[in-house]
Amino acid sequence: MKIVSLGGVCGLFLATLGACGPAMGPMVRVATATPAQLAEVEDKDNVWYEFQAGDVIPVQLAFLGVVEGGSRETAVFRAKQHFYFVMFQHAPMQISFDGKSFAGPHSSQSLIGVVPRKDGKGGELGWVIYMGESGDAKAELQKLVESNKSEKPSDAPTETAHE
Repeated sequence: MKIVSLGGVCGLFLATLGACGPAMGPMVRVATATPAQLAEVEDKDNVWYEFQAGDVIPVQLAFLGVVEGGSRETAVFRAKQHFYFVMFQHAPMQISFDGKSFAGPHSSQSLIGVVPRKDGKGGELGWVIYMGESGDAKAELQKLVESNKSEKPSDAPTETAHE
């Protein structure tokens, strides 16, 4: 009798635990959102901004704090898989790859490389922002470097300078 009772309690506990997860707030797909949809969630908490594979999103970069500055031109990113940025009013942003749970702390990382400037007057930064499920930003970057080394020069993207 005690075993059955204990099993029932454990089953109830596990069922309750499985039901736990992040609370879902409003959801907006960024690539197709209207100005009205974006305005509707602007001051809301727990907003799930959705990205689907293939979505191309303009990005403005800005730096605040011990550095300041940003991009003069809009950059873009292309989503390689379905994911969400979950924004809170009083907590750090979270990333979800399944729409149900939050990814771990290593799912978003910055990698910074310092290299000499082409004009020889100091250095410049190469800043890579990693977001992924593997959590191994260095391994992902190494794969990218190796694949770029194997490209033929004619296949490589052309470099343009923006002053």
